[in-house]
Parts: sequence; C-alpha cells; structure tokens
Amino acid sequence: MKVLVNALSVRAPSGEHVLLGHLRQVAAWTVGQHTFLLLHDPSQAAWTGDLPSNVHPVSAHCDLGPWWRRSLWETVVLPGWLRKWRVDLIFTPSGTVLPRCAAPQVALAQNPWCIVSRIHKSFAEKQKAALQRHAYRQAMRKAAMMVYNSEHMRDLYRKNAAGTVERAGQVVYQAIDDEAHRLAASGVLPARQAGVVLAVSVMAAWKGIGVLVDALALLHGRGSRARLRLVGPWADRNYEQFIRRKIAGAGLGEFVTVTGRVSKADLYRHYAEASVFCLMSECESFGIPAVEAQVFGTPVVGATGSAVPEICGPGGVYGPPRDPETTAALLGRLLDDENHWRTLSCRARQNAAKFRWESCSRPLLKMFSVV
Repeated sequence: MKVLVNALSVRAPSGEHVLLGHLRQVAAWTVGQHTFLLLHDPSQAAWTGDLPSNVHPVSAHCDLGPWWRRSLWETVVLPGWLRKWRVDLIFTPSGTVLPRCAAPQVALAQNPWCIVSRIHKSFAEKQKAALQRHAYRQAMRKAAMMVYNSEHMRDLYRKNAAGTVERAGQVVYQAIDDEAHRLAASGVLPARQAGVVLAVSVMAAWKGIGVLVDALALLHGRGSRARLRLVGPWADRNYEQFIRRKIAGAGLGEFVTVTGRVSKADLYRHYAEASVFCLMSECESFGIPAVEAQVFGTPVVGATGSAVPEICGPGGVYGPPRDPETTAALLGRLLDDENHWRTLSCRARQNAAKFRWESCSRPLLKMFSVV
C-alpha cells in the first residue's frame, strides 16, 4: 500500500515530535508491506532524514508555511500529484481532510485551539478559529478514520460537530523519546533543587503563565521562597512583555528565571532539577512537557478542563486553570510536604513509563484496515 503522509501542517516542535515518532515506528513495523511518501516543503527538509527505508520524503518545492497558502496549494495542486502517485491512503496530522481527493483519509486530531473559544481575543483569531472548526466538522463526516491524541480531544471534536460520531475512531497517545527514558533510568542526573517550580511550553497567552506567576506571588506572601523557571520560546512578544511586567510588579524578579528556547540536554536537566512541574493551560490536548517531567520523577500540577489530568493521571494534582489561589495551594503542598511529594514522584515515574512509541503507536496499525 502507498500512503501519503501530509506533513505540511507540521510547524511546531511538538507536531514534529508526534508525527516523526509515530511514522518511524509504524514504518519500521511495515517494511515490505507499505510505502510512505512524506510530503513537506523546503523549510521542513531538515527533519526528513533518519527515517526507515520505506519512507520517501517528497518536497512541494515552495514555502507553504502560511495556512491560507497551504490550503490553496492542497486544493489546487495536490490532487493532481495524488493521482500521479496512485496513493492508496492519506494520513494527515492536522485533524482535517484534503479536498478533491478520492483516496481514503485518516486524520490525526491534536490541536484544540480553535474549539476553545474563550482564548480567542482578536477578530482575526475568531475568524481563523471559525474556519478551522468548519474543517474539523468536515473531517468528522468525510474521514475514513479519525485518530485523537486523547479522549479529551475526541470529546472536543464531537462537541464541535454537535454530537456527530466519526465513521471510525481511535485514541492514540503519543510517546516520550526513548532518550529521555534512558537518561532518567541511568541515575546520572543533576541533584534535585528544592523549591523550584518549572513550566515548559511555547509561552502562549492560554498556557496559564500569568496564573502561575500570581500563584508564586501568593506563596511568597505566605513566607515561601519558591523559585520559578519559565523554559521555552514565546509565541507573542507582547505577551512576553506582559509577563515580565507582572513578575517585576510582584517583586519576583530574583525568583523567576526566563530562559527562552533551550537545548534538549538543558531541557532534561531542568526536568530533573525541578521540584514540581506546573501547566495551568486552558487549551491542551495532551501535554508532552508534563509527561517528560514525569519521566524524571517530577510531579505535575495541571489544569482541569484539559487533557492533562487524563494524561498525567495519579502522578499529578489538578485545579481550575484560572485560579491562582488553588494553584498556589497545590504547589505549596508539594513544595512543603515531603511525603506527599515522594508519593506523587513515584506515581509520576510509573505513569510516564507507559508513554513509549513501541506501545503508543501500535493502535495506529488499524488505519490500514480502512482501505
């Protein structure tokens, strides 16, 4: 079978991690049975190496980063390419389906942004979100199979489609790289640093960073000397400045470290050193950094109303996403109660052990039965 893997929508490190993790595993299992064409544009070429022998990268030969340009190209140009290639199955990680394509399509849904309406601020964001919600409804009706990266994501899609149930559906969790599991098991780790709260993310407005800073201020008002590390790039320069002003206004400048993007080695070091990982995101379909932190035995404080409680399970504690008081209470207990911390640290390791590609990707093999 010839399978087109449409990677054109993959523009973030998390999307690359998910797509390539699943693709490497599924392709390795099916050498001699299936061939995969990995469709990308020139800006994505750097991550198309080190793939199984039955995965063949093919380039669109033009920049398709902007969503509107990509949509136009997929509508006008791609159908002709598909006929020429005689594709049997299309797999796309954007949670949508391609127009004007006769081959069966499998859509991986992992981006909840457009469905969580409370996070859309500008008119442009609201318009873009409306178009994406329509595309998601189309996928529910037309896809031969819908794949969701969490039960939470499946619930959001069904709600967006007014209760419509997909023709065939499967929840397929994503995994954490084997490198992180190996390092955590090696015991060669930096010492845990007491009182360090870690947040790792692309720092967008809906990730709850402001709530976390407010919670830290509450803890300091009660005598705590907890420190916060914010690790990851900023999605919006204005939001970064807003958070920096909030930190300064609360008198927390010496207690908050803002690193920006870091190397993988430094990221793993931050996970191992932190006492607690905190993700109070209003919009999360999985939460890769939270599970990565758990690999290193770091308990999670996360937000309800997202996939984080589902994914992190007993290795974390959870509260409302816009509630600094509850967030401070959850953090405070983990920072102050050693027995509570040890219990959750052990559960975090046990939970994270489930997220390996060899087990998480296996349900994806069902997609070959839809042809």
